[in-house]
Amino acid sequence: KDICPECGQVRHRVYRLHPFPMPAPFGRGQWFTTDCDCVKKQRQKQRLERESVLLQSRPSHPLPPGLRKHTFEKFRAAEFNRDPYDACMAFARNFHKIEGGQGLLLYGKSGTGKTHLACAIANALKDQYRVAFAYVPTLMEKMRGTNISLEPLIMTDLLILDDLGSERETDWTMERLLIIVDGRLTKLKPTIFTTNYDLQDLEKRVGMRVASRILGNNLHLLLHGPDWRLQRHQG
Repeated sequence: KDICPECGQVRHRVYRLHPFPMPAPFGRGQWFTTDCDCVKKQRQKQRLERESVLLQSRPSHPLPPGLRKHTFEKFRAAEFNRDPYDACMAFARNFHKIEGGQGLLLYGKSGTGKTHLACAIANALKDQYRVAFAYVPTLMEKMRGTNISLEPLIMTDLLILDDLGSERETDWTMERLLIIVDGRLTKLKPTIFTTNYDLQDLEKRVGMRVASRILGNNLHLLLHGPDWRLQRHQG
């Protein structure tokens, strides 16, 4: 036995038999050390944090209230943005056929409708699939303050990462983005990215490893047009 230096509780060694026969070199069982109160509290905290993330990534509606009305019907489709509009419609319509995890990269100037189209896809698929939406700068700040599991973001059927490149540029954020992006590629889960940066500048914002995976595994859709948010404000 030993004593935990944090709580002072005695931890005992216990020998437990294997639940099924093992090869001779492994013996009949294995020694374990019992948990003290410190370990139990830490594990309980981790379970609560994981459950919290699962609830956040699978709400009754995957989109924030201000984005829930963004549908294909309400998108202003014109000649200058018809191709990305049609591509997003086809992506939603054929989502069940995607096998290799290919997603979309919507890029262009601010206010051209990138987030609207991403949310339109989410609204079209939310009743049949697990869809999650994350504003990247906010996601990174939440992750920085709490040790949360990334599994819900990696395993959801469709993940939308909005405003990629606007987060604080640090080695830490690049590493977390890499874990999410690479994890979803490994699991063959499609992701939709939106960014205000062009393809040349994206690598500078998110790093070569993240940019390479995004640019190499997703359809690039450039949105042209006016800043619709500014026009609504002026109107």
